[in-house]
Amino acid sequence: MKLLIFLIKWGFPLLLVTDLSSQLLENSLILNTSRALRLILLILIIKENIINFNIIRKFEFYKYFIVFAFILFLYLFTDRNFFEGFWIYSKMLFWILGINVLFAYGYKNIFMLSDFINVVKKVVVVAFVFTVIFFVTGFIKTDYNVASYLVLFMYPILLLSTDGYKKNKFFVFISALAILITLKRGAMIAFAFGNLIYYLGSLKNDFSFKKLITGLLIFLALGFTGIYIFENQKDTIEDRFSEDQFDPENEQAGSGRVGMYTRLYESWYNSDNHFLGFGNQEDSHRHIGRRTHAHSDIFGFLYNHGLLGIILILIFYIKIIKFYFSFRKQDRKNSAIILSLFVILVLVNFYSGMFKTTDAIYFFALLPYLQLRRDAIKQSTYINQPT
Repeated sequence: MKLLIFLIKWGFPLLLVTDLSSQLLENSLILNTSRALRLILLILIIKENIINFNIIRKFEFYKYFIVFAFILFLYLFTDRNFFEGFWIYSKMLFWILGINVLFAYGYKNIFMLSDFINVVKKVVVVAFVFTVIFFVTGFIKTDYNVASYLVLFMYPILLLSTDGYKKNKFFVFISALAILITLKRGAMIAFAFGNLIYYLGSLKNDFSFKKLITGLLIFLALGFTGIYIFENQKDTIEDRFSEDQFDPENEQAGSGRVGMYTRLYESWYNSDNHFLGFGNQEDSHRHIGRRTHAHSDIFGFLYNHGLLGIILILIFYIKIIKFYFSFRKQDRKNSAIILSLFVILVLVNFYSGMFKTTDAIYFFALLPYLQLRRDAIKQSTYINQPT
């Protein structure tokens, strides 16, 4: 337990250092160090899931994720390369079992939301520093993603810590910069909509002129910063933000995503694999000699897992919406963060991917901690009722 807590506190930031250092230096030894650390973490996480099973059963999303993980495990036997499929599956297992542990530790009061937010702050700083290094050295032209989606995944829990943009403004600002500098369209769109939904929802639930002005000032500062960054990367912007890239009738729009999604859907629709799909990772085997994944949880799940895969995702969406209304009854003030999380989730599921990366643990960590907060408020209200 103590070792895992230590590795969450310091190993998570170290993982990003090793990941980005291995890209920057093109060093396989550093990359393998990163993989070894993730493997150690996964083994400890599995162990803690077994030890804390009775507590984890109280987690509202526990049963859903068990079914989700079990069905996708069965699909591993349809993969052309079982061991490669299992390696990717282990990444998903990392965050599914990881958020179970966060729930159990939060329940025991040994690793609280504030502790995890401190981890997120460390990782955000590391992400920002490396993004600047990638930009200054020109390496960003080779790998412009850097850590943009990782920062996006951490952002909802960071937003919650701001209490309506009152606190942690520095971390909000460098998070925005870490995404804006990369010009990663998908991350920028989800980041913008996530902020907008949170800001409007937060205003509606707990209105104050100070919050209104503070939010507007933050958006203005980020807007002017974005304009400055765009002006200094005109060549890249003309290519990545041209009108053609946002034309849904252009197959090359979204870096070829429109054409890819269209072909994936048509192949699925014209097949006999409507309900179960073509099999694990089959979206990456459509072209001989070239492996290209769907770059979409929605279209990837539809092609690989058929309607069953889409049903799994839709059930998850419904559970989050139900959780929002349940949470809102106890904590109306902070309920907008769930809407922000939901919007980011739907967008990233559609045009990128979230389920098959270990970084998703930052995003979904919000669910166990919000449930613990809701249950604590509910229990406090019950105890304080007059007898």
